[in-house]
Order: sequence, then C-alpha cells, then structure tokens
Amino acid sequence: MLESLREQPKTRIREHGHWIAVIDRALAHYGVELAQSSLAYNLTNSHLSSNPFIEQANCNLIWNEASRLAGDDLFGLRLNRIFSPAVFSLLNLSASACATVGAAIDQLIRFFPIISTQVRLELRREPDEALLQLTPAGQPHMQQVEALLGFLGQLLGQLDTSSKGLFKRATLQRPAGDLELCRRLLECDEIIGGAPYSIAMPLALLDRPLLTADTFICTRLTETLQDMLASLPSHDLVEQVKRRVQLLLGSGDISVERIACPMNISPRHLRRKLSQEGTSYEQLVDEVRRETAIRMIGEGQLSLTSIAYELGFLDPSSFTRAFRRWTNMSPTSFRQQVVEGAAGS
Repeated sequence: MLESLREQPKTRIREHGHWIAVIDRALAHYGVELAQSSLAYNLTNSHLSSNPFIEQANCNLIWNEASRLAGDDLFGLRLNRIFSPAVFSLLNLSASACATVGAAIDQLIRFFPIISTQVRLELRREPDEALLQLTPAGQPHMQQVEALLGFLGQLLGQLDTSSKGLFKRATLQRPAGDLELCRRLLECDEIIGGAPYSIAMPLALLDRPLLTADTFICTRLTETLQDMLASLPSHDLVEQVKRRVQLLLGSGDISVERIACPMNISPRHLRRKLSQEGTSYEQLVDEVRRETAIRMIGEGQLSLTSIAYELGFLDPSSFTRAFRRWTNMSPTSFRQQVVEGAAGS
C-alpha cells in the first residue's frame, strides 16, 4: 500500500483551488492581497472560473508571491492562526467525533486528500511514539507544506483536551535560527530542523478516549467525507474506480454499471481499460472491501455483523469466508488480535 502512495516522476499534480482563497484571506491581515501581484492575479483569474484545481507549478508561484507580498518568510506556518478554511473545519469536527485519538488520526489520514493533493500523510508507530509523516507529492512549495503542518498541529491541540502533550515534537526543514519561533508558532514541546516533515506523538496517547466522541456525528460526517473523496477528480483510473466502490459500499448495488455510468463510459469499456492496467473490476471491489474491513475492525466501533453489511455482503458468513481468504484468519480472531495489541501497547 505504501508503494501506491509514492508519486511517479511524470504524475501530474494539481492542488485544490480553495487554497487561493485561503491565502488571499490570510494576506488581508497583512494589509495586502494577491491582486497586487499581476502574476498571481493572472494565474488565479485564469483558472477559477473553469477549474477548481490549480497546477502545482502555478500554486508554487502563488505561494512565492504571497510570501513576498506579506514580507513574511513564515507566512505558511502562521496561516492556521489567521484563517481556517471550511473544509478543514469539517475534517476537524469529524476527527473530534471519533472514539479515540488514534481513530481521529486515522480519519485525518484517510480524508486528507480533500484538504491537499500535494502531501500524503502516513502514521508510523515506533516503540514509544507515533510519527505522523508528511510526504510531498511532486515538488510542493515549502510554505504549502508548513501551512499543512500548522493546521495539523492545530487539530492535535483540539484533540488534546486534557493537555497531555499530544503534540510532542515537530520536524521541519528550517535553519537553526528559525526553530524557536517555529516552535512557538506550532505550540509544540520540541522542534527539530531536518527531514522529513513530521509530527511526533506519545504512542500511549493514541488509545486515549476523546471526550468529544459522538458516534452519530462521526458516522454522518464520514459519509459526507466519503462522498467528497469519491468526487475528487483523478487521472488514475484504478483510483477513480476504487473511490466509487468505496462510496457505494453498503448500498446493496456496487455493479460495474453503477461505477461506469458517472464516468461516462460503458461497463465493457471500463473492463477493457482496467484490464490494460493489469487489474479487473472484481479485483478492485475485493481490494476496497479488504482495506475497509481491516480499517473498520481496527476502529472497533461496529459489530462484525454490521461491518459485513456495510461492506455489501449478503450475510456475515460470506464476509467471514472472504476475510479468511484475505488474512488467513477469521474476523473474530483478527479483532481479538487488535484488542490484545492495543492492551499490550
């Protein structure tokens, strides 16, 4: 799975256009605006009317202009203190409604493409800490990555209602002279200059229940975020199909016709294109079900019977057979292993 997240050299990277509005709103606090730069003005006005995404190279130019207009080399890192976009607030609320800190982090990772396409999140568990690593896609501007780091730090602060030191340490690529100011802006305990960009958290805190947990809100917001994620454009046909399958799980009908129709191609053509990619519709449905089953069992919020129906199986026994094929163990044994692993940590 990790290999599938790594961008190929010729992959076309486009960022969400909502970052332009975020940048411009933040610049207003400096008494300037993007329109004062003819370059930024031409870039923003040429794409917004027809395309909700902006090419990475153009996005980098806008970050350059924004930093210049603000006269602030730490503009990106301050962004979360000035303005928070609605889509980030939605993801924050969804994460806060999860049962535990770990589940909230998983929710954040899963739906982060709604926020930015230029950075991938990955959680690595070390013996005594967990690292939330920001992996660039293509060559995003440093200000973009630091803005995302700042928003992530803000979210961890909201999750840390008991002030247990959830945001333990940040790593970012800045000279030593900038680090103390960066630490204060991020409000973390410690900061290190280097690569990769990451946030360290005490491993034990991932199992801590959230006081803001709300199963009803979490379920409803997850459905909304799934819909948003499935609607994102993708040049990767396999990823497009998997997103559509994820959206339709549990509907009782994940036929190839329901996948192909919104993509404006025939089911036969879709099967032929997937074959050229070395896969099939049935194989992708199986992959999505497997990945979702493992995630949902790990979250521990639903019974195994509920998970079976959420995945579109006709009955729990069919789900059990499929899960044995995927993992060589039953769902019950897998859940027990997850519980024992959490207790042991």
